Parts: sequence; C-alpha cells; structure tokens
Amino acid sequence: MADQDGPPKKLKHPFYPWDLSLPDYVPNDLSAPHLVGLFAAVMCAVVLLAWVITGRRKEPFCGWRRLSLCWMLSSAVIHWVLEGYFSVYHSSLAGRSSYLAQMWKEYAKGDSRYLSSDNFTVCMESVTAVVVGSLAFLTFVAFMKGNNSRYTLQLSVSVCQLYGCVLYLLTEAREGFSHGPVGHPLYFWFYFLFLNLLWVVVPLLHIWDAAGHVASCQAVSDFYIDEYNRRMAAINGGGKKLR
Repeated sequence: MADQDGPPKKLKHPFYPWDLSLPDYVPNDLSAPHLVGLFAAVMCAVVLLAWVITGRRKEPFCGWRRLSLCWMLSSAVIHWVLEGYFSVYHSSLAGRSSYLAQMWKEYAKGDSRYLSSDNFTVCMESVTAVVVGSLAFLTFVAFMKGNNSRYTLQLSVSVCQLYGCVLYLLTEAREGFSHGPVGHPLYFWFYFLFLNLLWVVVPLLHIWDAAGHVASCQAVSDFYIDEYNRRMAAINGGGKKLR
C-alpha cells in the first residue's frame, strides 16, 4: 500500500495514485479552509434565500416542505454551477486556478478521478449538471406554484440523485478505493464518504415522501373510479368501465 503521509518528493502533485500523470498541474493558492468556507457561505445564502421565498407563499408550507425545497434549490445550484463547471473544463482542471477549479482540485485529494477525465465521472457529472440540476429547479418551481406534477418531479430528481451517487461510490469501491487515501479523516471520511452519503440519505427521504403522496393520490383516484363504475353498472346494468 502506498504511503498515505504524502506523495514521494519526486512527484509534483498530492493525488492518488502517485504515478497519476498530470503534466499541467498547478497547485492551489487558496487553502482548504478558504475554499470550503466560501463554498459553505454561498450555499448558506442559497438555503436562506429558499427559506425566505418558501415562507412568503400565500398557502404556507410546513417546516419539512420548506427544508425540502431548500435542498432542491441548493441542489440545482450545485449541479448547474459546480458540476457544470467540471463537465465543461474536466480535461484542463489540473492546470486551472479559478475558484471552482481549485474547489475540484481540493476535492480530488479524496478522489483523483476528477482530474484524470475518468469516463464514468465525466458522463455522470455531465448528466447530473444538465438533467438533474434542471429537474431540481423545476421541482422547486412546481411546489411554489402548486403544480400537479410536483411530487412526480420530486420522485424523478431524487431517484436520479440516488442512482448517480450509488454508482459513483460503488465504482470506486470496485477499484479498491485507489484514487484517494483510504481512512484519511478529511479526504476520505469527509470529502469522499460524508459529503456523498448526503446524496444517498436525503434523496431516500424524498423518494419515501413523494411515493407516499403519489400512492395516496392513486388511492383517491381508484376510489372515485370504482364509485363511477358502480354507478354506471347500476344505471346500465354494466357498461364500459374506466379501468
């Protein structure tokens, strides 16, 4: 097993595996606390904005629904901006010095696939940026407008988030966690495991919530359809049924 205290001195990057070729790599000039702190501040602002917006609705949401919509809006921002940036610039991230590039280079200390243009990662993040980000935003709008499709959209975006994250974790597990320092408190446990498990736990809660509402609506629909069929049978002695 490679030494997890740091890369060999002859190599000029801190990513696993140590022999990963990154000829254009430029080290970050922003510290991890700076990068993570600024990102956390921006996301807190997005969550606060969503909380304020959902609180001004004429028909008020419960606390759970407002938190849920905070997740949807913040998800849309993360998918569009952060993952969208990766999707566009993945092939040159190692040599870039913008804030978003440095964010990805910091995260890549836990999973270097983000600097090697790994096929699965590029495809997964591109689909997430375009499709899942849009679904998350549409879900937020649908709930604000009381659209009939709101729980279908919530179910769709949550399944996509869960599926993508599970595949992301399992593909790395099958490769023996070879793209980061296994057991490292920051790079493995926080960056790779904790942050990604959020995209498993929260979507599961949203799937359970949406499925319950869809099932309830179907039960009501079935009741009225059965009632209609009984009335038509009584009137016509049979007749065409709706189901």
